[in-house]
Amino acid sequence: MATDDPYGSPLHYDLEYGEYRDDLAWYVQLANRFGGPILELGCGNGRITLELARAGVNVHGIDANPRMLEDLASKLHAAPDEVRARVTSARADFRALEVDPEYALALLPFNTIHHCRTHRDVLAVFAGLRRALRPGGRFALDMYLPYPTLYERDPAERYGECVFTDPRTGEPIESWEQSWYDPLEQLHRVTYSYDHGGGRVHEVRLVLRMFYPQEIRALVDWAGFDVIAESGDFHGRPLGPRSTKWVAVLAPR
Repeated sequence: MATDDPYGSPLHYDLEYGEYRDDLAWYVQLANRFGGPILELGCGNGRITLELARAGVNVHGIDANPRMLEDLASKLHAAPDEVRARVTSARADFRALEVDPEYALALLPFNTIHHCRTHRDVLAVFAGLRRALRPGGRFALDMYLPYPTLYERDPAERYGECVFTDPRTGEPIESWEQSWYDPLEQLHRVTYSYDHGGGRVHEVRLVLRMFYPQEIRALVDWAGFDVIAESGDFHGRPLGPRSTKWVAVLAPR
């Protein structure tokens, strides 16, 4: 995680992910089921955080990127008083989590686990979440599964080309991505490019550590959790050989 800076620009993050809603209903449903307070790791600038707060649950968000937390603060400033009162946040490395054991639900959402490069990192995160949960608490996460077709892409080619509108100026921003995969290290490297015109191209680089299903289940077991629910998407579709997501709820033993 220390070498990644993929979220230095909240503007580009929101262009790419601000309208993504596939996971929101699933996390809100968990919040309604287990109650709060909720601990969210990798809260960023609040896409999920604010949705949970709007649903009436108290949320404490942790993130390592100060710019994303500043943008979350700006969004909270514009939010209704009752939403703003339900959210707190802190800058921290979630591999060294130090919080009180008071949370009914802990979240590691939106593929955040892929910023853990090693099994040691994953186990450190899981250990911190285990300490954060009160008795009867639950831990939920989602992650990508290795996707062979995606890894066959030519790294020199552009994929996912689209045009965004700059919310500040109304001008078009051309966007594309390029990627390549290191099968030995299980690292998926992705570069997102945003062309603002006039030679101004902003690049966002992600390095994602991929985990196979049996690998992540073993880590969950070693960390002292049981899988109490799992699926291949946010709609409950069973895991299968073509699944590209792992969506799970865990309980500490």
